[in-house]
Formats: sequence, C-alpha cells, structure tokens
Amino acid sequence: MDSAPRQGLGTFFRALIDFVEEKGLLAQVREKVSPQTRALIEKPPRPMSFLPSRPIDEVETALLELTSAEVCVECGLAVARPLGWSLLQPVLRIAFQFLGQSAEPIFGNLDRFFSLVTRGIEFSWERGEKGGTVMARFDGPDTPEAAFHVLRGSLLFAFEASGTTGAVSAPEIVESTPAEAVVRYRVSWA
Repeated sequence: MDSAPRQGLGTFFRALIDFVEEKGLLAQVREKVSPQTRALIEKPPRPMSFLPSRPIDEVETALLELTSAEVCVECGLAVARPLGWSLLQPVLRIAFQFLGQSAEPIFGNLDRFFSLVTRGIEFSWERGEKGGTVMARFDGPDTPEAAFHVLRGSLLFAFEASGTTGAVSAPEIVESTPAEAVVRYRVSWA
C-alpha cells in the first residue's frame, strides 16, 4: 500500500474491524471497500505497526454509509477504549497526578496522546469557561466525513478516562483544501 499523509496504528484498525463485526456489518463493509482493504480485514496489520489511512478511511466511510454519524461516534469511543485503557493508561495516570483528575489535561495534551496511535493529525486546545474548543488538522486531501465523527467519539473518551461528564459537539469543518482539513469541536463539562 502506498504511503499517506495520515496513518493509524494497527491496533486502531483491528479495534475498528472488531466494532464493525460486533455491529453485524462486516460482510456489507467488505463489499464497499477496495481489494487492498479487504485483504487487511482478512489479515490485520501488526498491532504496533502504522498503516496508511486509506483502509481506515474506507472502513469508516462504509460504516457511515451503512449507518449514521452517531454510529461513527459510537465507533470512535469503542475504538478509543482499548487504546486508552492499555497503551495510554500510564500516560493518563501521570497527567492526572500532575494536572488533576479532569478531562482538561487530556484535551490540553491531545497531540501527545494521539501521536502514540496516529500520524498526520494535529490538535490545538483553547480553554474556555466550563469547556473549550478542540481544533483538529488532518493532513492531506480528501479526509472523509466519517473520520470527523469517529474522532468525535474518540474525544468523548476523555470524559470516561477522567471519570467526569461532558459533551463534544458535532464536527464543524472550518477549512478543507488539498493540503488539509481543519475541524472544530466544542467541548463542555459541568
């Protein structure tokens, strides 16, 4: 497979396929993706290897076409859980120890957390009163809409990980060019 401006960890792809399978949609998703992505579904990548975003994008796009944006949000949260509770847990523990047990240390350090599982997505955080704004910049052209909804679900994991409650708004596309897509999420908590 060719390289891509964005990449995801094999563990992410495996969790994505597990979610699709749990929803009973694997056969339908297989029909909608390329032969290369079908091959990865049959023989998943190594857990700690990075793969180009195209197979991830294809699966997420098929999921959106077959279901809804809300199912993609559910998928993002489901995929974040195994990564967050295993790979990121030691880092989260340290962040909470030094910065307090809330979702804000996670939102303020999204680049650090996401760099462990993705490449080609950058984040900024602007804190407001009882919340803030996450700006996500996806490298490269043609980032599918489904990716924005899946990311929303992944961002919701910050509340689960911190044992707090809050909300993440639907994605707002700020800019979409051949070089990048910039998406805004408004975050709030009690």
